[in-house]
Amino acid sequence: MEVAAGSGGSSKKPASRRDQLMRQLPGYAGMIRLNGQTLPHAYVSLNRPTGKYVHRALLKIASVLLDRGGVRTVGHPGAPGMALPQLDADRGFAQIPIWPKGYSAVAVNVLGHPTIREAVTVPAEPFMLLDLDPAWQNFEDYLAAMKTKYRTRARRVQTLSARCSLSECTDWPDADWLDWAGELLGKTLADKAVALPDDLRGLLATFKRVYGADFHVLGYQSKGQWVGFITALHEGDCLFAMHMGFEPEFAREAHFYQRSMMDVVDLGIRLRATGVNMGRTATEIKSSLGAKPLANSYVFIANSSWMRWLVSAYLRWFHRLPAYEVRSPFREA
Repeated sequence: MEVAAGSGGSSKKPASRRDQLMRQLPGYAGMIRLNGQTLPHAYVSLNRPTGKYVHRALLKIASVLLDRGGVRTVGHPGAPGMALPQLDADRGFAQIPIWPKGYSAVAVNVLGHPTIREAVTVPAEPFMLLDLDPAWQNFEDYLAAMKTKYRTRARRVQTLSARCSLSECTDWPDADWLDWAGELLGKTLADKAVALPDDLRGLLATFKRVYGADFHVLGYQSKGQWVGFITALHEGDCLFAMHMGFEPEFAREAHFYQRSMMDVVDLGIRLRATGVNMGRTATEIKSSLGAKPLANSYVFIANSSWMRWLVSAYLRWFHRLPAYEVRSPFREA
């Protein structure tokens, strides 16, 4: 199945929708040549640096380094997984033929955990990919393929979340959904350290402007109030779960995370997609829905030894990925 919505690019071709998107997002830093590919890249700045999931002292150091403009990322933090270029293991920073002035490192999200000359590879949480069986004609077929234990869990999520109503807002005017969706996204990210733009409403609006009807918005109401939403991007044969926002108390009671992911699976089946990329985080929850992990990393290509030392120190002493167990919810064929 497809993993990234386009992994390379060329300045001689019309701009892909992915490149159009990244050019319009805040923090766009231009196009950069990397191992024969022309790709968008962006500034990185950490917002809400009080995240309980990241060491605060390390965040402060990282924010200073990023704010001074020393580190850039290929792709855009607001569109994770949408640029996964190929690197040459032996060329090091020479694969960026014109090294931008003032840059100390360029971070590149790649598949696997490659060893690259003059670079440090930092493993990331896996992307979780669900292959959709072409035989599934609807969501009930998907549930029927599960083992009894996992199907029962999915049914329980449906029961717990039954008090909320789902609205497909994809074709709605922006004025009818952007304000409450941006507010819910802000609440969800309030205690996390993120590299997203400050203007979350504008982030969602840009995706919708570029992708139109292929940027799907699912909204959830309870007692007349908007309490959650999830977006999904249909690109090629794959559906990418993108943004999620919710009222925290409602989400806990209704198991909203699982419910919204199940609705994205349902949408993928209806769109006849070959698979659903559920993104990173919540690995075990997603594996219980049938998604499988795909290893990926951030490769920090640096033209200075001090930056490589700094990233290596972070990797050695601070970097820790959550432990997880991959579930196998489907019955044997």
